[in-house]
Amino acid sequence: MLRLVNRRILLNILSDKQPISRAEIAKISGLNKATISTITGELLKDSCIIEDGLGRTTPIGGKPPTPLRLNSRRFGLFGVDIRADETILALSDFNNRLVARVSFETGANPGVFLTKIGKEITRLRSKHDSFIEFPGIGVSLPGLVDNRSGKFLLSVVLPWRDVPVVQLLEKATGLLVIIDNSARCSALAEIWHGKAQYAHVRDLLYVSVSTGLACGVVIDGGLYRGGNNTAGQFGHIAIDLNGPECRCGQRGCWDIYASDKATIKRYQTMRGGAAKRAPTMRKLMEFVESGDPAAIEAVRETARYLGIGITGLINGLDPEVVVIGGEITKGWGLIEPIIVEETRRSLLAPRSHGVAIRRSAFEVRPSLKGALTLIQNNLLSMPHMG
Repeated sequence: MLRLVNRRILLNILSDKQPISRAEIAKISGLNKATISTITGELLKDSCIIEDGLGRTTPIGGKPPTPLRLNSRRFGLFGVDIRADETILALSDFNNRLVARVSFETGANPGVFLTKIGKEITRLRSKHDSFIEFPGIGVSLPGLVDNRSGKFLLSVVLPWRDVPVVQLLEKATGLLVIIDNSARCSALAEIWHGKAQYAHVRDLLYVSVSTGLACGVVIDGGLYRGGNNTAGQFGHIAIDLNGPECRCGQRGCWDIYASDKATIKRYQTMRGGAAKRAPTMRKLMEFVESGDPAAIEAVRETARYLGIGITGLINGLDPEVVVIGGEITKGWGLIEPIIVEETRRSLLAPRSHGVAIRRSAFEVRPSLKGALTLIQNNLLSMPHMG
């Protein structure tokens, strides 16, 4: 078990710092040189890492260190990001570079649709056979997910219910499948790929703004899933008990006011009624960039409601950082001051005014990056001890 832990420590350091010498790994990890030598020898033999030519000559001369890096062809990682309208399947290498990307219209019949995804995964495995191994498939889903049972439970945006996603995809592909909801996947991608930025952050709130609105919560350095594995559905907390009926059956939910669907509906109303064809959120943000007054006002109003909801979550959860992800962040210069002003005006604890509010590192489909990260996290995370 200790050797496995040490292997993963080394792989994590390589993932962050490559190319890096054995001496530098020893300095960062605190492991002795003999242990480093043994483990790097094993990793070279397993083709997990490769030697990257010669390093710089030392100041006093002598043999230069040989840098090490991850072998990008060791693992091919599959990620599937399922949304109500569109599903994207991606394949990346072990260094997080995208190798293939295929989009589908999301099917109403989950069994038929997931079988179709499975066939495409099989085709991509055959096409990209230079990878030594395909360790699994990460799947991001827009709603309540029980990743212990491998089931997608329900969603207000996708008409699937109690779908055994893991069972269906594993049967179709023969690969390990790990699932989670889109907000938690996005939060995982943020903390995993922003290790330098979040190295000392233990508590983080990720707000996913998409067709619906949900959150990923990191508490004490770990993703929080809750007692029933369904934590993070803050989009369905009522902020106006007399508001319109939400898709979930309640009234005045935060989702009604701050999701992409809400922004698009607001824009249509400003442009003369909802009868006109609705633009996508991506298109609406292009309208904002071109100076469309209705688009700008619709997004400004959404930003205000985002600020209202985030204020309540900061008061309740006390995160160090709040990260916002989604198409709306393309207008960060417009929405960030509004969100910050709303939170500063209504926060209870004076110290909470120091909470950083940032946009996601991934402007487009952070949940897709998160789906891929599910598998990378499974490969590199420390095993539980005891």
